[in-house]
Amino acid sequence: MHFPHVHELRLACVCARVIPGKLHPDGRRYLPTVVLRLTQAMDSQTSDHQTSDDLMFGVVDRHHRLPADAVGRAGHAQIVAALSAVRLQTPPYRRGFVPEAGWQPGAISMAPQIFAQVRQVFAWEIEAGNLPYAALYTELLLDVGQGTIGLRTSITAPDLAATLGTERLAPGDWVILDRSRIDLLGFH
Repeated sequence: MHFPHVHELRLACVCARVIPGKLHPDGRRYLPTVVLRLTQAMDSQTSDHQTSDDLMFGVVDRHHRLPADAVGRAGHAQIVAALSAVRLQTPPYRRGFVPEAGWQPGAISMAPQIFAQVRQVFAWEIEAGNLPYAALYTELLLDVGQGTIGLRTSITAPDLAATLGTERLAPGDWVILDRSRIDLLGFH
């Protein structure tokens, strides 16, 4: 996956472990899951912390970007949430990761809900002419409290404004991401 401003993605974490993926039927590919544990405390100026201190979550290393010596090492992950459902938050605003229903401390969250504030909008493309419904493609830079992540997603709906809760997202808006596939683009 390519993300236009990958150098701005910076989430402080420890690479806790790697779970090897299953071999693809073509015999050549597999998608390992990298388990991350956040290490950076929330910004002291905010009280909107959502992430449990013991939360570990899995990201897909789709392009095998994790260095071989990364397990057990602290660093900065460059991650992008993809294929997410996006909607506006209502007050009180929050940032962080919330594990899915049924998650237990010590377990790996594979589909956390992500609460964030939009820092930058890189792409906002609406297609309304060729389909019987509106489609939006967007790329965003998001502040999750412990760092920044990317979002790349497409949304289809009869009424995009009703789905998103707004006509257009802008820097400063507060969002929730659901059902994200989280991809690792780098770990330094």
